[in-house]
Amino acid sequence: MKSMMFAAAAVMALACATGAQAEVVSSNNPAPGDSFTNAGPVNQGQAIGASGWYYNNVRNGGEVGVTTENPRLGNGSVAFFAPSNGKADVEFLASGVAVGGAYYATASLGKLADFEGFSYDWYRDASSTVAAHLHPSFRILLDADGDLSTTGDRGGIVFERVYNGVSTPTNQWVTDSLSNSTNFWNFGLGLGLEYNIDGQGSQYDPLAAWQAGLPNAAILGFSMGVGSGWSGQFTGYVDNVSWTIDGVTSRYNFEVGGVPEPSAWALMIAGFGLAGGALRRRRQAIAA
Repeated sequence: MKSMMFAAAAVMALACATGAQAEVVSSNNPAPGDSFTNAGPVNQGQAIGASGWYYNNVRNGGEVGVTTENPRLGNGSVAFFAPSNGKADVEFLASGVAVGGAYYATASLGKLADFEGFSYDWYRDASSTVAAHLHPSFRILLDADGDLSTTGDRGGIVFERVYNGVSTPTNQWVTDSLSNSTNFWNFGLGLGLEYNIDGQGSQYDPLAAWQAGLPNAAILGFSMGVGSGWSGQFTGYVDNVSWTIDGVTSRYNFEVGGVPEPSAWALMIAGFGLAGGALRRRRQAIAA
């Protein structure tokens, strides 16, 4: 029995070690996972446990949740659905608080000037009927002057492939890694919509230009989402998110709680096989 216990413990330790590089964000509900939706026009949200992640800005029939529908790593990913004019996001917010049902950051993750890069995996389902270039976008949420006591200059900068000359495939997982040469457009920040931050004639400016133009900007969080004025319906997914600020990298993987990952199952089965073999050898030795 001790041989089996030690083998099982070793297997579980190895399973944990293989996932040690990313922090797991677990769904609020067991399989098949979460489905947060809001039929009304006013943004609503829900915390994903105590992870710092939130389903947010959900309105007009948008839907978002960590589910087993289309796993990327392990057993889950964040699923999005938006009908025409629907919206749904998943966001990591610095000390998020609920205001009127939606969530807002009350602290900073660091300076935009110290932001070094971001990576995320996304998927556009071929059943989507929105414009062909649309996919789950990525946003850096900001306070433009870094003074969190004033909120009139809050907003963000947005990455979309189309403004970087890259096409959007369907029915496959795609990894986008963003750097200071990646083009972004903005909303809010006290600048209006699609502001030309470097004065070079384009509203789609590289991250380096935003860092130079907003030297005091504070990062409030990160957002991935779909919808808001999109014509047609969209179905898609996001997983495997990471970012680096001032040399510190944070990684997140979305999973459905209560369902072991396929890799963990394989390790457990192998471990039980080893344990069973050890137990049989022990019995044979005793019989001899």
